Amino acid sequence: LNKVIENQETRPDCILIHNFKKRGEKVLNIAAEYDIPIFFFNAGFKQNSNVGQPRGKYPNWIGLMVPDDEFAGYLLAKELIAGAKKMEVNSSGTIQMVALEGNRTSEASNKRVAGLKRALEEHPEVINNQFFHSKWKSDQAKEAFVVARRRYPDTTLFWTASESMAIGVIDRAKELGIVPGKDFITGGVDLLPEHKQYLESGDMAVSVGGHYFEGAWVLALIHDYLNGIDFGNGGNFSYMTKMISQTKDDFTKLIDIYSALSKESLSSFDFKKLSRTHNPQLEKYDFDLEIFLQKSSD
Repeated sequence: LNKVIENQETRPDCILIHNFKKRGEKVLNIAAEYDIPIFFFNAGFKQNSNVGQPRGKYPNWIGLMVPDDEFAGYLLAKELIAGAKKMEVNSSGTIQMVALEGNRTSEASNKRVAGLKRALEEHPEVINNQFFHSKWKSDQAKEAFVVARRRYPDTTLFWTASESMAIGVIDRAKELGIVPGKDFITGGVDLLPEHKQYLESGDMAVSVGGHYFEGAWVLALIHDYLNGIDFGNGGNFSYMTKMISQTKDDFTKLIDIYSALSKESLSSFDFKKLSRTHNPQLEKYDFDLEIFLQKSSD
């Protein structure tokens, strides 16, 4: 980054960054030294961080966009609980579950777990037997599945904070002759195209995601900012986006998120529609993925 910025020929007009492995503050300081606008997306800072908020301590920090991970964990739980209630193995009415967390130092994982707990408060018929610290890893999820089945043989719902852990659960279950969708139900957060087959087959009951599309939203804001239309003039420098859910049944609808967000589909979409530079009549930015999916099909 220093090498690129020090050279006037390669110095960027703006920096768009995901706060990966807590490198954000270092990059903020580098950008501040050269007074380069910087925008964080997908992962911000902890509430107790000393960086403050956009346009504060760092005036060149122009904006922040992060997903509502608490809502994602809640939505995932609600969808899984609804699916589990339809299963024959849960005919007694009580549903036994376990939860697989990511890293406990991860704000995303902790917020998703908070969303799960909110859903559990609404569903006393669901008993969460244990939280497994699976660190986002598929192999640790496989181990957790074996341990959970041994400790809690009546478990039929596996909530996981990411798709990779849900896939670990599915793969180990199949190795043991346990049938996903029949003997238990699972799902996670990510909604990645490369995992589509797990959802389409019904092995994974539900996935929640779309947060990777924030990069597209942010580019519209940066484009306007660099063209003299400051998205923050109304005092709103931070955005929180909602994820959406996808189930096997959604593939029967006209639009599924994988098709709508494929390279082929996006290459034909006019992204100027998102910009106030090109649409001065727009009163506000509408960063709603469901609305975008509808518009992209028009």
